[in-house]
Amino acid sequence: MGNTSSNNNRRRHSTSAYPAQRNSNNLANSHMSSTVNSSVISGNSVTTESSSTVAATALSRPGAYSVTRSEQGSQVFRVQIPSEVQPGQVFEVLCGPANSRTVRVRCPEESRGGNYLQLTVPPEPLTRAQMGGMAALTSATGAGGGGQVRMTNEVLQRNNEQQEMEQVERENMLHRNRDTTPPAPPTTYMVTVPQGIRAGMQFAVDVAGQRMMVTCPAGVQAGMNLRIQTHEQQQQQSSLHSSNSTNPASSTSAPPMQMFEVTVPPGVIPGQSFSLLANGQRVLVTCPHNIRPGQALRFNLPITDKQQQSSSSPPVKQLQYEDIPDGWARSIRVTDMKLQWVKTTRDGDRDSSVDTETTTFDVKNSAYTRKLRFLEGNDPRMRTGLLDLVPANQSSIDSSVQRNGKQVVGYAEIAAAHDKKKFENKAEWFQMICRDRLRIDWNEGHMKIKIRRAHLLHDSIEAVMSLSPTDMRKIWRFEFLGEVGIDAGGLQREWFQLVTEQLFDPDMGLWLPSASNQMAMRINPASEISCPEDHLIYFRFLGRVMGKALFEGQIVAGHMVRHLYKHILGWPITFEDLLIPDESYYNSLKSLIGLDNIEDMCLDFTFLENDLGENRSVDLIENGSDVAVTKDNLPLFLEVNMKYHLMDRVKPQLTELLLGFFDVIPEPLLTVFDFQELELIMCGLPKIDIDDWKRHTDYQGQFEREGSDAKTVQWFWEIVSEEFDQEQRARLLQFSTGTSGVPSRGFSVLQSNDGKIRKFCINGIKKDISLYPRSHTCFNRIDLPIYSSKSELREKLKVAIESSATGFDIE
Repeated sequence: MGNTSSNNNRRRHSTSAYPAQRNSNNLANSHMSSTVNSSVISGNSVTTESSSTVAATALSRPGAYSVTRSEQGSQVFRVQIPSEVQPGQVFEVLCGPANSRTVRVRCPEESRGGNYLQLTVPPEPLTRAQMGGMAALTSATGAGGGGQVRMTNEVLQRNNEQQEMEQVERENMLHRNRDTTPPAPPTTYMVTVPQGIRAGMQFAVDVAGQRMMVTCPAGVQAGMNLRIQTHEQQQQQSSLHSSNSTNPASSTSAPPMQMFEVTVPPGVIPGQSFSLLANGQRVLVTCPHNIRPGQALRFNLPITDKQQQSSSSPPVKQLQYEDIPDGWARSIRVTDMKLQWVKTTRDGDRDSSVDTETTTFDVKNSAYTRKLRFLEGNDPRMRTGLLDLVPANQSSIDSSVQRNGKQVVGYAEIAAAHDKKKFENKAEWFQMICRDRLRIDWNEGHMKIKIRRAHLLHDSIEAVMSLSPTDMRKIWRFEFLGEVGIDAGGLQREWFQLVTEQLFDPDMGLWLPSASNQMAMRINPASEISCPEDHLIYFRFLGRVMGKALFEGQIVAGHMVRHLYKHILGWPITFEDLLIPDESYYNSLKSLIGLDNIEDMCLDFTFLENDLGENRSVDLIENGSDVAVTKDNLPLFLEVNMKYHLMDRVKPQLTELLLGFFDVIPEPLLTVFDFQELELIMCGLPKIDIDDWKRHTDYQGQFEREGSDAKTVQWFWEIVSEEFDQEQRARLLQFSTGTSGVPSRGFSVLQSNDGKIRKFCINGIKKDISLYPRSHTCFNRIDLPIYSSKSELREKLKVAIESSATGFDIE
C-alpha cells in the first residue's frame, strides 16, 4: 500500500533485515502507512518512492480503536538487495521482532542486486481498543432514566463549588456594569510633564501600576510638576482599555488594539450600557461613573490582521450612531470581551424596554436564548449540563476559542470572519480553523472505527459513546468489518449518511416531521415511549455525530425545524418561532390577544399532550390546572406556552443533543453563522432544479389570471434562475418553505402542514399591503408585491430573504 510503481515493475521478493546503528533523526510519517527511507552503504542517500503497510494484529471486533505511535522511535536496518531485483523494482523486507513486520522497498536507480541498503523504519503504530466501554450519561437534575445515571455525591459537590464560584463572578460583573453608587474620593498624584509636550497634548503616565493618558493643561510646560486626581474606577477602566502601543510588555501576549472614541448619548446614566457600531461590530459600552451624556468616551478593541497591515499605529476612530438596524444583534462587551445580545431601536439606541427582569412578556419584542451550563459528569469522557431559557439580553458567550489553555482563535479573527458576506467564505474559514488549529495531529493519535453493516447503529453508538472530547477531534478512519475497502473519505461520507438517515427516520420514534413542513424534523416529545431505556443516549450520540460532521465538512441526512438551529447557535427565539412548527396552534394563541372576554373561554395554564393516542395534561406553571387565564395574566400564558413548545417539552432530549454537539464544536466559532447558514453547512446546499420548481408553481391573487406570463413573475424567475447563486436560491427556499430541503421526487410532492401535497405558490399583492415579499411557510407560499421595475424586485427580494435570518423587522 502506498507504492507508486507500476505493476509491470513490481516483483515479489522477500529478504530479512538486520539491525544497524540506530539513527533517531530519520523519521518519516504518513497518514496511511510509514515511509521507509533507504540509502546505499557507500553513503549516497536515496529516498524511496514506496511506502510500507503495517502488519498489525487483526482486530475483528467492532468498536473504537486508538492508534498511536510506538514509544520506541524509529529503527535502522541493513538489508541486501536480492540479486534478481532491478533498479526501480519493489521488493519486500521482513524486519522487527521475529521478522513480524513487512515493509516494501523500491530499489534505488544507482543500486543493483547484491548491494546493501540502510533502511530507516518509523515506529510501528500501536492500536488499542478504547477501554471502559461506553461512557454513561450523568443526570444533572437528579432524575436519571433514559440512559442517564444519578450524579455521585463527590461529583455533585465539585459542581456545587464551581457554581458558587461562577455566582460570585456574576455578582462582581453585575457590580462593575450596573453599580451607580457615587465614586470613591479621588486620589492625588504628582507627575512631571515630559519634554516635548505642549498644552493640549497627551502623554502616558504609570499610576498605581496602571498606564493612563494625561492631557497637558494650558499654562503648563515640559518639566513642570502636574497634580492629577484619579478614581479607582478610572484606574480599572484604564487597565482594561490601555493600548498595546504604549505598553510593550503586554504586546507579546495580547492582540493589537484600536482605540475608539464616542460621545455618550443623551439619557445614559453612569453605570448604564449603550450600544454602537465599531469596525462593523456591535459593541456594548458601560458608561463610567465620571462620564456624563455629551462627553467623549474612549475604549479599545482588538484589530484584525488586515487593519493592522493598513497602519502600524492606528489613529483614534470617531464613532457615529448611523445605520444601526432595528432588531437583535450580538454585541461585544468591552468590559470582559464577551458576546451579548442587544436589542436596538430604529434610532440606533439600545432598547431598554427589554432590560429588566420584570418586563411583561410582549409577543413582538420579548426574546429568549438558551443557556447551557456545563457540569462535570461521573465519567470524565462525558460531561453533563443544565439547559434553560433566559432573556436574550442576559446571555453571553466567550468571543475566543481556547485549546489546552492557549487561545487559538481570538475575537478580532472571529469578527473579521463575521464580516465575510458570502456564505462559502465563512464556511471555508470555519473548516480551516477546525482542520488546522483544532484537529488533533495524525501522529499524536487517530481513531479506527470498526463497525458491522448489519449492526450499524448499535456498533456506531458503542464506538462513539466510548470516546472523550479529545478523541472527537482526532482523525477517524472507518472500516466495515468483513468488507474490503480502505477509508480515503468515501467510507466516512457513507457512515455519516447512513447513521443520520436511521436516526432521523420517524419510525425510530426519536424525531417527527413538523406540522408545517414534512421535510423539517422536530424532536418527538414522547421519544421515551419508543426507547424507554436509552432514548437520551441516542440524542447525545446524534449531537456528537452532527458536531463531528460539521467539524469534518461532512453533511447529515436530516433537516430540523428552525428554532433548533437557533438553539444550537444560541440565537434569540421569539413568539413568531411557534409559527413554523405548528401554525394552527400559533394562530389560536395569537387570537387571544385583544379579547375582552377571555375569561369566558375557560382556559387554564395546562397543555394537552397526546402520547401515542393517549391524552396527558401538562401544567405549564405550578398547579396550572387551578389557574384560570385572564386578561391580566394572558402575557404570562403566552410566554409559558412559547417556552414549553420551543424547549421545555423536549428539554432532556435537547440538552443531550447540544452537549454532544459541543463535545466537538467550540461555541464561539458558530457566531459567524446565522441559522439559515447553519442549516446549509450541516445539510449541504441543495441541488435545485429551477425548471422543476417553475413547472410545479401555482399563482394566486393578482397573478391568478396571467400566471407565469405576469411581468413581475417573469422578473422573479429571471432573477432566481440567472442572477441568484446556489446559496441565494437555498435561502429563498428556506424563506418560502421553512427549510432548504427538497423532496427526493422534486417540487411536485411538496407538502403543507397538513401532510397534503401543496405546490409552491406565488401570490400577487399590491405594494400598499406590503413593501417587501413575505412568506407563509405552512402553505409554501410567497406574497410578491407588484413592482414597477426588475431592479426594485431584485433589491426587495434580497432584503427579504436575508432579513429573515437576522430577527430584524422590515415592515
